Amino acid sequence: MDDSLAWLRDPAADHALRDLLCGLIRDIRVILGHPDLGNTAKLAAITDKVGQLAAPPGPGASGTQAAISVVALLARGTGPATILFEELAGEQVRIELTGRADRPLTAAECLELHTSPGAYGHLRTGTLRTASSGLAVAEVSSVVVPSRLPASARRALGIPGPDEPAPPPSDVPLGKALAGLGVHREPMGARLVRDSAGVTGSRVSVESSARMWLAGVPVALASERVTAELCRRAGGGRLADARDMPGPGLRAS
Repeated sequence: MDDSLAWLRDPAADHALRDLLCGLIRDIRVILGHPDLGNTAKLAAITDKVGQLAAPPGPGASGTQAAISVVALLARGTGPATILFEELAGEQVRIELTGRADRPLTAAECLELHTSPGAYGHLRTGTLRTASSGLAVAEVSSVVVPSRLPASARRALGIPGPDEPAPPPSDVPLGKALAGLGVHREPMGARLVRDSAGVTGSRVSVESSARMWLAGVPVALASERVTAELCRRAGGGRLADARDMPGPGLRAS
């Protein structure tokens, strides 16, 4: 706990502390009130959420300070994460899809997306990569409610409409497809992680998750594991620029 408190008191994370704790309290309340979870499952879910306060890797780990700043940006951002990643990378980002499929939403996803039990969503997984240099930016996953998206956004994402054949795979990230539609990103957690736990000098990456809203309705759940390579590239001037930007910085992660 002392190590966790030290991480939360770091000046780079200070401005994200309120959002992190408010989000944690909100998530615990949702878990406690979940009608489909027993006490053991609720305890496990709360333990996982509290684990987001775990101490970060030691100060000697490569890229730790830059990663702390990325956590702070993702913990407060209210716009597409892809826009922030492009600012930090200094070039455009595309997605290399590794999977896409329609599937039933889990009980937890139905609760978070305000859908009826048994509703279906569209799962997309892949790697965000810069268009020019090929830098791996993040491993990403999203679950979208297609019926809540405009037809143009579905087409951009390669998601078929009702009774339509599956379109070709798309290289457009979820955030970029929604960026011009007034999307609101609700952060649901961001933390530092080690790429190889317990290894001295192991690389530091960032995990984050969010709920995406359009016109006051939740349309998707998204998660990202930001690579250590992006955190290192983001160090210095690009991070400072992202913090100062009125759009893709603190308001559009």
